[in-house]
Amino acid sequence: MYAIAKLAAQEKADEWNDERLYRGLFVEAPIACFSVGVDGHVLAANRRALDLIGYRPSEIMGRAVLDLYADTPAGKRKAEEQFLLFRSGAEVRGAELEMRRANGRAVWIMLSATPIRDHTGQVTASCSVVQEILKNTLPAATRLERDRRGASFEGDTERLGLVRDPDLGREIRERLLVKSGSASYFVRIEDIDWVGAAGNYVELHIGRKSHLMRKTMNSIEAKLDPRRFLRIHRSVIVNIERIKELRSWHYGDHKIVLLDSTQLTLKRAHRERLERLVGEPI
Repeated sequence: MYAIAKLAAQEKADEWNDERLYRGLFVEAPIACFSVGVDGHVLAANRRALDLIGYRPSEIMGRAVLDLYADTPAGKRKAEEQFLLFRSGAEVRGAELEMRRANGRAVWIMLSATPIRDHTGQVTASCSVVQEILKNTLPAATRLERDRRGASFEGDTERLGLVRDPDLGREIRERLLVKSGSASYFVRIEDIDWVGAAGNYVELHIGRKSHLMRKTMNSIEAKLDPRRFLRIHRSVIVNIERIKELRSWHYGDHKIVLLDSTQLTLKRAHRERLERLVGEPI
């Protein structure tokens, strides 16, 4: 994926020396992409990049890129080193950095950046690809501080993609780690439309895509927010925010129509749960 983005960026370099830099190519790319100018300011960021760090386009364009990193050795300091590398014309490959989301939470990323040159050979911008990674270890100084004052539950759950919900009295996951061959990547739980059983696996349906996980329906249900996700069948869990329509069906069952027109069956045994969620009988 990185090689494809790099090749496309090189082929389009002459067209990207105006304010439309990367816009057409990167907007819908399935990976987080940024472009940073040689002055250190963000020129472009696609939808995946904005989702990753939680900013709106108006908040990110023209912003100093170092502002997006944590004030730690693995954050601003290391990011500045990578920026100077790119500006000198060198490629950045697989640098692990600590960014800071708009809500203040840390997110560890792997950065690869290619310098984009104009027709004279001068570096004008970067083609930067960012992938979120799970960081299992803390810097030594941070570990010492944590041990001195006791383990920080909030810090641990943040790195694991968890948040504590006081209403439920337990942790709620914000993302799932999906393994595909030798690679692993994150799926945001709020993006899931519905989950279906598939033999020894569960299938996560997200728009037109689906991802298999070797999990049971019960184990995946335990990771989902019960105020958003509803078990409507022994083999189906649905994100209630994706429901467009509910139709009466046979023997007390109902047909659920999602926003993308997918039809699922709500079994009578699970109807009461949906009624509790919506606050009225069906």
